[in-house]
Amino acid sequence: MRDALTASLLARRMFIGGAAAALLPWVRSAAQGTGAPRRIDVHHHFLPPAYTAFVRANNQSPGIVMGNRGGPGSPWDLSKDMEDMDKAGTAVAILSITTPGFWFGKQDEIRRVMRESNEYAAKLRSDHPGRFGSFACISLTDTDGALKEIEHALDNLDADGIGLFSNYRDRWLGHESFAPVYEELNRRRAVVFVHPITAACCTNLVPGVLDTLVEYGADSTRAIGSLIYSGTTVKYPRIRWIFSHGGGVMPFVIERFLGGAQAEIVPGIVTKGQDGPPPKNVPEGTLAEIRKMHFDTAQVSNPVALEGLKKVVPVSQILFGTDYWYRTAEETVRNLMASKVFTAGELQAIVRVNAERLLPRYKS
Repeated sequence: MRDALTASLLARRMFIGGAAAALLPWVRSAAQGTGAPRRIDVHHHFLPPAYTAFVRANNQSPGIVMGNRGGPGSPWDLSKDMEDMDKAGTAVAILSITTPGFWFGKQDEIRRVMRESNEYAAKLRSDHPGRFGSFACISLTDTDGALKEIEHALDNLDADGIGLFSNYRDRWLGHESFAPVYEELNRRRAVVFVHPITAACCTNLVPGVLDTLVEYGADSTRAIGSLIYSGTTVKYPRIRWIFSHGGGVMPFVIERFLGGAQAEIVPGIVTKGQDGPPPKNVPEGTLAEIRKMHFDTAQVSNPVALEGLKKVVPVSQILFGTDYWYRTAEETVRNLMASKVFTAGELQAIVRVNAERLLPRYKS
C-alpha cells in the first residue's frame, strides 16, 4: 500500500515537473516577446481615422477611445499597439471595429466609412507585413451594401473574414432578413467574428451600472441563441463563427440552451435542459451547434470563466483574444497562465494552432 502511494506521488511529481518544463518556453516568450508560440490575436481593435471622425460627427459617446494605455480618453495608437504586441509575443493581430458600431448615420455615409475603414486595415497589413490581418466591417441591415463590401474586402483587400455585431438595434443575428448575406458568407466559407454591442432594448437599464457589465455578455449569448434557434447555423453550416469574450454567459446558462433535451455536457454526466422544447430544425441539438463555434479569451482569462468554457466546448474551439486596447496582450497572457486551466499543449493550441487551422495563411 505504502509502495503504491509512493509510486503515485512520484509519478505526480514527474508529471508536474514535465508540464512545468514544457511550459517554461511559453512563460519566457510571454515575458520577452520572443520565440514560440508567436501568438495570433483574433480580438484586437483599432481606430481607423474615418471611423473616429464618423463617431464624433454623429455625437456618439466616444467609448471607443477609452482604455488602459494612458487611461480614459487615450486613443488607439499604432506604435503603442505594436509595442504591446512585441512585449507579449503577439505575431499577428486580426483587426476589428469596436462599439458603438454603425447603427446611426445615413446609408451612403455608413458605406463610405466602412469602405475607408476596411481599406485602412488593408494598408496597415501592407505597411507591416505579417503583423496585421482584418475582419472587415459590414452592416447586416444594408443587404446590397453588405454584399458589395464582402466582395471588395475578401476579393480585393484580402481580409481574413467579416466582423459583425451581436445585434442590429432590433434584430439579432438569426433574423430572416439577413439570409442573403449569410448565403454569400456560406458560399465563401467565411470566418465571421462577432463582437457584442448593447441592444436598443437594454441601454442604461440600471442607473449607475454600465451596459458593459452585464449586457455585453448577455447579448453575445442572445446572438448565439438567435443563430441556433432560428436554424441559421444548420442552414449555413460553412460559416465559421467566432464569438467574443468566451461566448458571454453562454457556458453558465448551458442547461437552458438544451431546452427540453438532455446531453452529456461533461462526459458521463447527463444534464437535462430547462425551459421549453429544443429548437426545431437542429437535428444534432444545440450543444453540437455550440461546439462548432469558436470563442476567444478576451476579458475572460480567469479560472472561473475558462473552466466553464472548457467544459462546454473542446479546446480546439478556443482562440487567443486580448480586446486590445481595453486590455493588453501582456495582461491576457499572464492571466491565461495564472489560471492553470490549460496544459502547456492546450495553451499552444489556443494561442496559435487553433487560429492557424481557421486562418491557414498564418500557418508556420
